[in-house]
Amino acid sequence: MLTYNLHELPFSRAGSFLTISAQNGTGSLRLAYKTCSARSVSVKDSPFWAHDFFELALLKDQHEVPYTWTAQPHRLDLHTENSGSVTLVFLDSESILFATRGVSLRLLPYKPFATLHHPHPDQLILYDRAAHGMHYFHAGANTELRYTPTATLHGVNEYIHQTPYTIEFIGKPNAHGAFRFTQYETPWEAPLPPIDTTIQQRDAELTAWLQQMPIVSEHYHHAAKQAWLVLWSNQVPAYGYLTRPTIYCSQFSMAATWAWDNCFHALAVTRANPELAWDQLRLFFDHQTEQGQIPDPINDLNAIYGHTKPPIFGWTIRKMVNWLGVEASRPYIEQLYEPVARFTNWWYHARDVDHDGMCLYLHGNDSGWDNATIFDEGFPVKGPDLAAYLSQQMESLAFMADILGKKDAAAEWKHRAKQQRTFLFEHSVSNQRFMPIRNGTHTTATGQSLINTMPIILGRHLPDTIRTTLLGDLAPEGPFLTPYGYASESPQSPKYETDGYWRGPIWASANYLIIEGLIDAGASDLARLVAQRFCDMCASNSGFWENYNALTGEGLRCPGYTWSAAVFILLAEWLGI
Repeated sequence: MLTYNLHELPFSRAGSFLTISAQNGTGSLRLAYKTCSARSVSVKDSPFWAHDFFELALLKDQHEVPYTWTAQPHRLDLHTENSGSVTLVFLDSESILFATRGVSLRLLPYKPFATLHHPHPDQLILYDRAAHGMHYFHAGANTELRYTPTATLHGVNEYIHQTPYTIEFIGKPNAHGAFRFTQYETPWEAPLPPIDTTIQQRDAELTAWLQQMPIVSEHYHHAAKQAWLVLWSNQVPAYGYLTRPTIYCSQFSMAATWAWDNCFHALAVTRANPELAWDQLRLFFDHQTEQGQIPDPINDLNAIYGHTKPPIFGWTIRKMVNWLGVEASRPYIEQLYEPVARFTNWWYHARDVDHDGMCLYLHGNDSGWDNATIFDEGFPVKGPDLAAYLSQQMESLAFMADILGKKDAAAEWKHRAKQQRTFLFEHSVSNQRFMPIRNGTHTTATGQSLINTMPIILGRHLPDTIRTTLLGDLAPEGPFLTPYGYASESPQSPKYETDGYWRGPIWASANYLIIEGLIDAGASDLARLVAQRFCDMCASNSGFWENYNALTGEGLRCPGYTWSAAVFILLAEWLGI
């Protein structure tokens, strides 16, 4: 039985924005029913969060009783001490079906509602103005549906002519019902199905997904199933600005996809579901500007520009083609070649302001390493990692152009890739190490950021002396490798911070990119050591978090994080080969 922790991953379903989570924000022990849709927008000074809906309470003889829970991907079971229970399962992407035994179900509101409508004795509709949608409540056979004006969980009785309501499903003796959140006011005419039938349907979906999981060693099998579940649960539907089915980074605070997180998501599911994998890339080019820029994050409400992320799309595409084969990939290459080319050229048109061949990060967010110590002296910064990514992207464009029969274009991209490496080695190397340069001043920051080693992704293209120095810095006796992987800032650095975001913690993305570079640089044994350390950290109950404490392996920041799950899957599979 595959169970998981609702504090670290909500109960959800692939293709749904709805969640039930142990993170409720009130300090109670109740589970919280929410949405991760960005369409739910909190108004300034509002006393509630728009994405919060209700907390789930259980009643025995009209008195609330505590409960524990068992979360499985296809069902959620709540248990009371007196043998009462509730089983919940997704009926569809917008609806949750439930059945109780020996208890009733009460939904306690986080917020008031603009409209209450009672179209039928067994149905109730609340209009949620903050969340831009309709809450439907549908009572099944032998179940009474009640609604009572009450204060919200935060004590609000009324808010701009809106009223909070507590909803109860009273069983006679057991309750059966469902609740739905949808954008549209549509009559709920279909009868509620037996819950066992729905559980079997969801179980079959999960089984099909698990059967697609890459093969890993027995040592990592349980953790791999958990990682594969994270990648399943965080899939949301094509909706609004999400023009394609999308793997979110998380259904907690990082409910969106970013333009490099998506590349790791794509790689993890490439062989299991190629269409889903290619969609993770095509989504961003659906929103490409005329000049070639792509958004930074995208959610269902909007695509946000201003910052961008490292150009690793080409590197990703080349790996996907190598895994899937040229013929299977050709239709996607035909779609993506020109957009990736425009994106690459955008960097040189917009970010190479002094025309020296070295593009700029205008802010740490552009690098993906938001607050890394290389930015402590200010912006803009010519990141050596950026030049390496662009070189790799142009090598990949040459690869794509060759496949499409564009021989002249392929030769030009090869030339530009080599030229970019030459500029990198001329401008950003000191004592055989890469250094970031602040544009206009040629000063460098004083920290020891791992970002300066990222040109290892150039692998065999690195000059021997530089490659030797980089391999020494990345070796176990170097400043970055801990028992759990590479720290984003050396623990020896005076600027190291335990929970400093990109100033110390371990990040899955950086570790995977370095491991790939180590393999290409001929250091496969070191790559395998780092992969084992990262995978062992995740498998030893740390789980899948946004980042990790470099000295203890403890998960930090946002839980249920997909790029950590994706990298674990990729590395665990590779270690088993």
